[in-house]
Amino acid sequence: MTDSARLVIFCGKGGVGKTTLSLAAGLKYAATGRRVLVISSHPLSELALAVSLEGLATQFPAAAPNLFVVHIDPRELIRDFVKSHLPNLLMGQSVLNSSIFKNLIEIAPGLKEFFFLGRLQELAERRKGDSPAAVPDYDYLIWDAPATGHFLNMLQSAKSFQVLLTGPLASAGAQLNRFFSTARNIQMFPVTPLEEMAIAETIELAQSMKQEFEVPCAALLVNCASPMCTVPESALAGLEEKTGSSPALQFAVQRGFIERERCAELAAALPVPQMLIPRVTQGTNDIDLIARIGDSMDFAQFS
Repeated sequence: MTDSARLVIFCGKGGVGKTTLSLAAGLKYAATGRRVLVISSHPLSELALAVSLEGLATQFPAAAPNLFVVHIDPRELIRDFVKSHLPNLLMGQSVLNSSIFKNLIEIAPGLKEFFFLGRLQELAERRKGDSPAAVPDYDYLIWDAPATGHFLNMLQSAKSFQVLLTGPLASAGAQLNRFFSTARNIQMFPVTPLEEMAIAETIELAQSMKQEFEVPCAALLVNCASPMCTVPESALAGLEEKTGSSPALQFAVQRGFIERERCAELAAALPVPQMLIPRVTQGTNDIDLIARIGDSMDFAQFS
């Protein structure tokens, strides 16, 4: 029996398309009847300005009841924790409104990250009912993770709480470290465009996750890839000479050859499957664009 939802992590450098791909994957899974929770690294009001999910129920009525998007605010989790452990409401409000408490939340190393990960684990292991045979509430949790440095610091915070503290927080830290250090129910999909800095960061991220947490890459998501990355070598013969005097066409072909080379370099550095996501530029609305991107993502071999 599955003991938790499958946690799917989209991680990588900031600005590489993790949010869009997370929503696309969520929509794709939800359309097959799976219950999916997308954990956004952006507050929902901020996310709504970038990607509109308006019209989801009309365009994808089968997926809409199964797709949920949330933003976890660790500050609110800490406030709830404090209130639940104080003897009365008046004392709780006094503590929560104090400048010492507010400053502590911001400066305590790893505190916000610790509470965020604890909530993530709780959602993954939440079940429908109290019976031992109850199934997880969600089939998939898709984490649109923050940029690489912050992401790794968040996971490392679980280890810090386990090693440096005692009592309930240390025990909770041990549970977090256990949960995020097993690959059984976790799939990591680093996202990168074929740009040098993003590729270098992706390689370092994948190596760190495997060494520190024993979570390998399920696959690399190569975002906005040129069609030239997948065509046979024979189809490229003489292509540069056929561009004629068009500067735009020459640039596109040269860029395609560079991306093709970088795909090969990336495969040599990280010998894991590559999922190439083409650039999608046309759609009637954001939902349509997300769906079309999802159509290009094949997760069948990782289910």
